[in-house]
Amino acid sequence: MKTRLLAFRFAIQGIVHGLKTEAHLRFHVLAAILVIGFGCWFSISPIEWCLVTIAMGIVISAELINAALERLADRITKEEDPLIGQAKDLGAGAVLIVSIMAVCIAFGVFGPYIYRLLS
Repeated sequence: MKTRLLAFRFAIQGIVHGLKTEAHLRFHVLAAILVIGFGCWFSISPIEWCLVTIAMGIVISAELINAALERLADRITKEEDPLIGQAKDLGAGAVLIVSIMAVCIAFGVFGPYIYRLLS
């Protein structure tokens, strides 16, 4: 049990460190807070909450994984290395893909509410 609690503590430390050092992660967390606010304001359905929560979790997780990948790559070498550059680009590309997916989900969930609000 103590080992599991330690692992949980290390995970929280990683998230906190990411929030302190990663501007993109802070942006995604701010976006998630705004989405939560809109979800409360529009009283979205439980299924819609599931969709936006999954999307937020995937984006924030991808950003943390990408930051870890970049740290490991920088630890290996600071010199120009095409494969390390490709690895970093692939990680950033993954974050971009899930971010676009999350925006599409946000449009799908919030679009009808905004349409009704503006009609």
